[in-house]
Amino acid sequence: MFNIQINKQALQQKKNAWKDINTRLDSLFEKLGTLGEDKTFQSKTTTSSDESKVAITANTDSAASNYSIEVTKLATSTQATSGIINSAIGTSIKDSLGLSGTFTIINQENAGPEVDGKPTTGGFNIKISKEDSLKDIVGKINEVSKNSGIEAKIVDNRIIMTDSKMGARNMTFDGDLTVENGTDPVKGSMAEALGFGSGKFSKVEGQSAELTIDGIKMIRDTNSITDAVEGLTIELKGVTEALKPVTIGIKEDTDSTVTAFQSFVDQYNSTLDFIGDQLDVGDPSAEGNTTGALVGDSSLMRLQSSLRSLMTGAANTGNAAYNNLEAVGISVDRYGKASLDTEKLKTALADDPTAVKKMLFQTTSTETTGVDENGDPTTITTETEVGMAQKMRSLIDTYISEKTGIIATKSETYDKSLKDLSSSITKFNERLVKKRENYVAMFTRLDTAMMEAESQLAYLQSQFSTTK
Repeated sequence: MFNIQINKQALQQKKNAWKDINTRLDSLFEKLGTLGEDKTFQSKTTTSSDESKVAITANTDSAASNYSIEVTKLATSTQATSGIINSAIGTSIKDSLGLSGTFTIINQENAGPEVDGKPTTGGFNIKISKEDSLKDIVGKINEVSKNSGIEAKIVDNRIIMTDSKMGARNMTFDGDLTVENGTDPVKGSMAEALGFGSGKFSKVEGQSAELTIDGIKMIRDTNSITDAVEGLTIELKGVTEALKPVTIGIKEDTDSTVTAFQSFVDQYNSTLDFIGDQLDVGDPSAEGNTTGALVGDSSLMRLQSSLRSLMTGAANTGNAAYNNLEAVGISVDRYGKASLDTEKLKTALADDPTAVKKMLFQTTSTETTGVDENGDPTTITTETEVGMAQKMRSLIDTYISEKTGIIATKSETYDKSLKDLSSSITKFNERLVKKRENYVAMFTRLDTAMMEAESQLAYLQSQFSTTK
């Protein structure tokens, strides 16, 4: 029983050790993947001499350079403010206005041909009932703002309409109003009733942004410009002073690349250290020697050897100066521990970033002649991943794959063995219970027999006493 418990404990320790190795390998797999992302090698840093006027963001397509930007106008939206709304005088925005009918808003895109100075088509019709308050009406206007492109708000019992798009754009208002007047309803203008009648409201026309980039003038109907310089988003925040342009700069961000490499090296060392601990035989000559949970495990020894080998392997990058990790600053000592020389890495990145990336991630194609299902000659193209990071990820995947990985297979084997041991323990305990029950029954019968014997002995003694 004791040996079974010891075996069960040892198996559980092995299973837990492989589980921890799986976690470390999974993290190493992700760190290697980060090295292949465009942002790792093409990340940019940006600067602006005055971010209160011009700010920029750069993606991986942007080129390292400097630009001079002058802003003469910021883009604004057209805004219309209603005149006094008679039915809202002396009320709160939650009180009913008693208006019934349809309010029509027409933006620039939807305006049809004009008749008598008004567009004939393209309006967004908003149904208004006499129970609606000013707040209700504005709410209904905003319900269709996604389609109409016009948003509304309330200021001092007036409605302010704002075009969601910038630039010189137009908006018009119309609609029918039904006023109950005794038994005969009177028709009127809903636009008039809401303060948007002809000559009753004020309007500030929107304008386009005007700027100059390196002497080239341009106009845009937005303050967020993405189509002027490839890879750059230019945010206009303020008008620049005359002859005082804002200078923006884009530089390669090698710090993010160095961080990614360092993260990989740290995770590699952490993984190898843990593997070493699990394979450690300790000091066999020492009393009470302790060993790793996976001493002698051939799968783990093979993983350890393969990882070390890949760290010192080579890849053809087209630049003989950067064909291995040591050339870009990653060296491995005789114990397998890796270290990163950041200055050496930065030098390689400045000299040939493409070669550095190809050393990690590179796919080659090989063409061979074959035949298709009809027996006709065909060319078969085989692609092979030859980069160091790709090879290491492929190796790791053979271990951590959820369905076919070595660790998953071992875990299933351990689970089966643990289940068998647990079953053996259960059966052993059941036998102990039965033996105990047998012994209890046997000793109970013995006690009963002894008690009967003692009773008979007492009886006989009493008879002998009487006879005397």
